[in-house]
Amino acid sequence: MKDTFFFPHDFGARNDPKLQNVLMEHGCEGLGVFWCVVEQIYEQGGLLPLSNCKSIAFALHVECSVVESVVNDYALFENDGENFWSVSINNRLNKRAEIAQKRKNAAFNRWNKPQNDAIAQNNDANAKHCNAIKEKERKEKENKENTSLNKEDKKTETAKRFTPPSIDEVQSYVSEKNYSVDAESFVAFYQSKNWFVGKNKMKDWHAAVVTWEKRNKEFQAKKQSTTKNVNDIWGNQ
Repeated sequence: MKDTFFFPHDFGARNDPKLQNVLMEHGCEGLGVFWCVVEQIYEQGGLLPLSNCKSIAFALHVECSVVESVVNDYALFENDGENFWSVSINNRLNKRAEIAQKRKNAAFNRWNKPQNDAIAQNNDANAKHCNAIKEKERKEKENKENTSLNKEDKKTETAKRFTPPSIDEVQSYVSEKNYSVDAESFVAFYQSKNWFVGKNKMKDWHAAVVTWEKRNKEFQAKKQSTTKNVNDIWGNQ
């Protein structure tokens, strides 16, 4: 049904004091003019030129003065000197437009819901994929950092943890390197010092064996007359 075929109005409008005045002045003819004007205002979207009073009167076969009186004399309509309108009609037209727009939006959403759902699902999938990639990269970075820290910790732990060698271990190393260091004297010497080298705890006994070997060769090269070898010298320190 088209909008021009129906418009809402109060069923007791005939008892409105303004329309009572129209009825007393112009009779039922005045009421008929009023409702015809209302129809035309609805049809034209809420606004009519004041100059239309003549054409309205012609269409209704009434005097133009009757139409002008209904429009201007009873505060039934507002005007700005060029056009006239009804506040209540415009309020109803605005409300009707809001309802129509809501229905249009609802229909549009219904028709586009599958597409919107697909887009939303795709966006959600993309977001989850991106989050998964970021989480993977974060874990890989974290694992690398942990691995690096573990290696450093192991190095530090290894450096701090020193296990004194046995005579057999020292002898095995001496034989492997073909050194002349006396393994038993070496172990006994450092055991007496609680495996300290000067003021510091020994970190690598292999390096200490190498030092002993170098000292031994130096003394042998000097061909000193003493029969004391390097092991005796170190032992007397």
